[in-house]
Amino acid sequence: MSRIASKLIHVTAALLAVASQAHAAAPASIANSDTYSMTVHFADLNLDRPAGITALYRRLNWAAERDCGEPRLTGSHVISPQWQRCVTQAVDAAVAVLDRPALTAYHRAQTKQPDQNGTIARR
Repeated sequence: MSRIASKLIHVTAALLAVASQAHAAAPASIANSDTYSMTVHFADLNLDRPAGITALYRRLNWAAERDCGEPRLTGSHVISPQWQRCVTQAVDAAVAVLDRPALTAYHRAQTKQPDQNGTIARR
């Protein structure tokens, strides 16, 4: 199995696992909804370039948002905290599985997470 195909399987598994955990922990109104799984393809992207990293990160977010189900609370325009947590955990897991330094740095900058030196990345 090629290295890229192996990573795709791991990213899909990470997104599915996080979405499933959030689905199981969600209130009954959310847990009864369907859960989706997505494969994130990125063989067409040049991950040595910032544009490739940005495109991959967008794809990961899109897949996580789809996997995590309905974002809004029933009858409301308010985004569900469980949905937001599911998306965050799914993207965190996918970035960790891919283990690409440039993607990890981009993710930290987007989420304002501290880097290894303890400083917060800035845009």
